Amino acid sequence: MAPQRNNILAGIFVLAGLALAVWASFVLADRAPLGGLRRFSVRFTIAGGAPGIKGGSPVTLAGQQIGRVVDVTFEGSPGDAAKPMSPRSVLVRVEVERRFAFYENARINIEKPLLGNLSTINISEVGDPATVANAQGGNPELQDNEVISGSVAPPGFLADAGLGPEQIEDIRAAIHSAKEATQRVNDLIGRAGPGVEKGIADAQAVIADVRENIKHWSERLDTISANAQAASERLTPMLDHADKVVANADGLVDDARAVIKDNRPGVDAAVKNIESASAKLDRETISLLNDSLKDARAALTSFDTAVTRVSALLTEQKPNIARTLANLRLTSDQLKLTAIEVRSQPWRLLHEPTTKELSSQVLYDATREYAEAASDLRAASDALAAAAAPENAKQAGAEGLGDLSAKVTEALDRYRKSEKLLLEKLVREK
Repeated sequence: MAPQRNNILAGIFVLAGLALAVWASFVLADRAPLGGLRRFSVRFTIAGGAPGIKGGSPVTLAGQQIGRVVDVTFEGSPGDAAKPMSPRSVLVRVEVERRFAFYENARINIEKPLLGNLSTINISEVGDPATVANAQGGNPELQDNEVISGSVAPPGFLADAGLGPEQIEDIRAAIHSAKEATQRVNDLIGRAGPGVEKGIADAQAVIADVRENIKHWSERLDTISANAQAASERLTPMLDHADKVVANADGLVDDARAVIKDNRPGVDAAVKNIESASAKLDRETISLLNDSLKDARAALTSFDTAVTRVSALLTEQKPNIARTLANLRLTSDQLKLTAIEVRSQPWRLLHEPTTKELSSQVLYDATREYAEAASDLRAASDALAAAAAPENAKQAGAEGLGDLSAKVTEALDRYRKSEKLLLEKLVREK
């Protein structure tokens, strides 16, 4: 009986030791660390929620557990039997080791596992006290019973790719904006549908009218083009005659100057002879002769002044005359281009052009500008070549040749710009 009693006592002792060990493990598991615990709450929005979080869920810092979740509650207006509670957010109360310092702008996220439903609250950033605005209690460091905002983190593989809470909000905003834009487009199509159909019908009617009248318009355009060509042919001799008139006027001025220059020594000699002869005459005759000489000198001076004014007037108006001739030449070229363009596209006079026709119009405008620039360059080059000829170089002078050279340079620059613009339009059309 004694050995049996000893066995029973030994068994009781072992069972009591096991129960004590289990009790001690539970006590030690809930015991705070040596430094103590700090308890605060993390607020999550109703839209994001706190999925997978419950009492006992781990709280980690950079993936290492430093605390746990105490409880999860809702925050909102208090409810009663007559009026239920209206929740505004989710409050998760946590406790972490006090030896770690956190600030009110710390980043706290809920990390959901790929498998299972037990989530973790992870503190990815402890915060910066220098950037905390409106600190609770005037201290930027997170204290007991204070509240900080949190969010739901994306899955790990998306976070590694750079997708964070800010990017998630941006994606949501973009999706919302896309939905609104799609709805506005649908509404616009619904409102503009009848108008578009009516416009297509009107365009078809205009095309039918153009087809019926195209032959008549073509005949009229041929007549207009022939008249413009005839007018251009008649205008060319007139321009040549105007050039000859300007050249003759310059020659007359030169001749007048030469006559004055050649006769000035003779006039001066005659005046001297008259003065020497007048010394032998009576005083009254001398007085009359002196008056006559003064009148002659005044007449010569007036004639010289008049010739100088005529020369200055021709020199001053010569650019205007040349500009007028150039404008007449440009008018002729533009009339010719207008007749060609109207003949090739007569329907543009009767209906609003489409997008494709507008694109073609831009190409035609670039081509016309290129042709005008080429015409200006050719005219400026011809003018410079004519002025630089040996028989005209002295008359034109260095200043005139410089002006013509500047005009050639300006025309060449405009030609290059129009050529570049035309090439760009051609490339876009392809």
